[in-house]
Amino acid sequence: MTLIQNLLMRAKISEYPTGYRAWTGWSTALIVVGFALLVCMRMPEIIIKGRFYAEEGKVFFQHAWVMPPWRAIWTPSAGYLNLVANTATVAARWFVPLRFAPYLTIGVGLFFQLVPPILLLTARDVWLQDIRIRLAAVLLILLMPSSEEVWLQTLHCQFHLALSCGIILALDTCEGWASAFRLGILLLAPLCGPAAIALLPLFLLRAAIDRSRSRALQVLPLGVGAGIQFFGFFTPDPGRAYELRPTILLSTVTVRHLALPFLGTTTAQNIAGAMRRMIQGGHQPFAGVLLPFAIFGSLLVAALRVGIRSPPIWLLAAGVLTAGASYFGAVGSGVAIIDARPGQRYAFVPQALFALSVLALAATSGRRLSTLAWVASAWLLVIGASEFFSPWSIIANGPAWRPEVAAWQADPNHALQIWPTGWTMRLQPPQDGR
Repeated sequence: MTLIQNLLMRAKISEYPTGYRAWTGWSTALIVVGFALLVCMRMPEIIIKGRFYAEEGKVFFQHAWVMPPWRAIWTPSAGYLNLVANTATVAARWFVPLRFAPYLTIGVGLFFQLVPPILLLTARDVWLQDIRIRLAAVLLILLMPSSEEVWLQTLHCQFHLALSCGIILALDTCEGWASAFRLGILLLAPLCGPAAIALLPLFLLRAAIDRSRSRALQVLPLGVGAGIQFFGFFTPDPGRAYELRPTILLSTVTVRHLALPFLGTTTAQNIAGAMRRMIQGGHQPFAGVLLPFAIFGSLLVAALRVGIRSPPIWLLAAGVLTAGASYFGAVGSGVAIIDARPGQRYAFVPQALFALSVLALAATSGRRLSTLAWVASAWLLVIGASEFFSPWSIIANGPAWRPEVAAWQADPNHALQIWPTGWTMRLQPPQDGR
């Protein structure tokens, strides 16, 4: 029996406290399959044409092409090690024909995109036993607006892993295969990027509050992975901002985590443009600066009323820390980070965690607050669903891979066109004749 099958079997629950029908492994499996199908259907050209995405091809596959496998796997890029992207592109280089290489990385990307819903669907937490809560949680992740950049590729698996760590932080501890799966995620996540490392203080805090051996055990792999990443591979990248100007940070939160999920991409981008012009003109966008304090302050008070050990408080805290880490280390600097669409990867993890914290309030708080949280969650799903099949065209389409390979085989000097349009990669004829 595979690891995934074991995890799915752990989702079997004999009775819902709210009276809803029993949750079974089959129900979980069907939802996971449905999630995977919808992920593939959102941007079908990825599957039809095959693609490497940006640095996934230009940097990672190029390293796999010219380096020995062991060296390519452990070579950092952009200032840190991305173990999943390295390993997947090495496998694509050596285990499949070149014309099919992107399909291996697409498959790996899909697997890691399934990890957060699998964690939610297999959890035994009381607040997740209502089928409506589980379905809503999975859909909030799936339907998040402006998330195309983290779709079906290995370059940004690090963000799905960071989201998974935030979810693990908020879930009750478990045993057996499910526990081993979570510990593996906690070790792998920091070896793929810095976002998950930002959560280490929260895991330490939760272990101290819960005084639980299981919580302390979760700190170990995350800390080991963070130590290996930080001391073995991390170097400052001159292309990154490494700064947090309060006005720009709060304006970014207003656009990306309030306007975007509740008003949609077009409106959010219009708001972002207005705020950028104000800042560039030397003015303070007071509404954009003060709104995050009002909204997230209220959310914090509501979460604290449920309890310090409750899921909403940990999901919210994880969202705040990942947002700070993401925007601090974002590529580029200045007011451009405020925009709703570019740099979607930086907003993906915190926005998913914020949305899940609202849903957790719906499941765990008193009637009045629960109703308000349900309304907010439902509206997030409406906005997300309205944009799901209208992805950003820059990311949703690009050149077909196999014709590019044929052109390169005819002329080794041909620069292979990859996604997004305008990106290219060059390969030297391999010694093994592939």
